Amino acid sequence: MPPLSNQSSEFLIAFLNERVKHLHDSIRLRESDGTAALASFIKKYINLVPDLITAFEDFIACAGVNGEIARQLTTAKEFLDVPMDIMSAEEGLEANMYQAYLAHRLLEELNDTLSVQFNCPVIPVNMTRSNLIVHYIIGEPFANQIDSAIQLLNDKLLASIKKNQGLRARLQEYTSALGKDPSDRFPCLTESSNIRLLFKSQNSRVRLN
Repeated sequence: MPPLSNQSSEFLIAFLNERVKHLHDSIRLRESDGTAALASFIKKYINLVPDLITAFEDFIACAGVNGEIARQLTTAKEFLDVPMDIMSAEEGLEANMYQAYLAHRLLEELNDTLSVQFNCPVIPVNMTRSNLIVHYIIGEPFANQIDSAIQLLNDKLLASIKKNQGLRARLQEYTSALGKDPSDRFPCLTESSNIRLLFKSQNSRVRLN
């Protein structure tokens, strides 16, 4: 999934001018440059995916885990490599956003599962709100279909974890040996996440994190 070109960026602005009306009421953009801020947000969101994948590849190699956890990372990478019948720059832009959303959502669920079950978060970036914004930009019912597919994969992961008796000890050994906060190990992720949007319900700025 290549970075967005200047031409794609122009199409992104035009695309978002149409989509902003579909954003959830809880999401409020700045009046002066809301669409431009949202376009910058989407570009960073798309370009962040390779960093997230690299973080998980490093984790899997260092922790020595395999099985369903490794398969889910492979699936996230495959989302980015799926060939699509692209007829225009606009379609290419939408395809990039869909692929990024698939990968972000799968890695979000994987990271949350590792954090909750084993206190072993891989990445320091909480993508929940960012993914919610992209969910509404993509629109329903397609975004809901993506989320349903990701939930099925997460259910499969949880079932596999319950059967893996040695996983907890392996991850405890990994975190003890590591001795660093994820944000210290992967500063590029936190640096890349400094995108801000406004949420009405909290009346505060929200980073891409």
